[in-house]
Amino acid sequence: MRVLALGANYAPIGTISWKKAVALVFLDKVITLEEYDEEIRSPSFVMKIPSVIVMKNSKMRRINSVRFSRKNVWLRDEGLCQYCSKHVSVNNFTIDHVNPKFAGGKTTWDNVVVSCYDCNQKKGEKTLKESGFKLLKVPRKPASLPFVNEIVGFYNQNYLHPSWKFWLNRG
Repeated sequence: MRVLALGANYAPIGTISWKKAVALVFLDKVITLEEYDEEIRSPSFVMKIPSVIVMKNSKMRRINSVRFSRKNVWLRDEGLCQYCSKHVSVNNFTIDHVNPKFAGGKTTWDNVVVSCYDCNQKKGEKTLKESGFKLLKVPRKPASLPFVNEIVGFYNQNYLHPSWKFWLNRG
């Protein structure tokens, strides 16, 4: 189960595990706004698992950091091949290293892009200059996760708990 985390201004800043959310509740760093029906229990304590939390202190930034993952690269690039602008599904795309790995290119936010299979094959292990390809946009680490309109098309509908919708549709 994931928990929607809101900043002190109630703007969505990402999701965290339910275990992390419970720890933040116990540390008194968040306020629980919505809960799942599931509970955690100990011999002397019962608590519903939070589904939406808001940070008490706006200086908490660790959640703000967007984790590097294949799926998050797809979200950042809006599901578009960064060479030909063809839409590629989340289940059928490749990751291309702008600066090829053999030339010292790293697997980082600013060196990988979504690519369709054809473009990835054509570019191969060439640099942009060698391949003649141009990027739609310069790859960068995103500042935050996308809002619900982008998330719904990417994640399974069941991933979004109904309690999240009010908080995601406010912006």
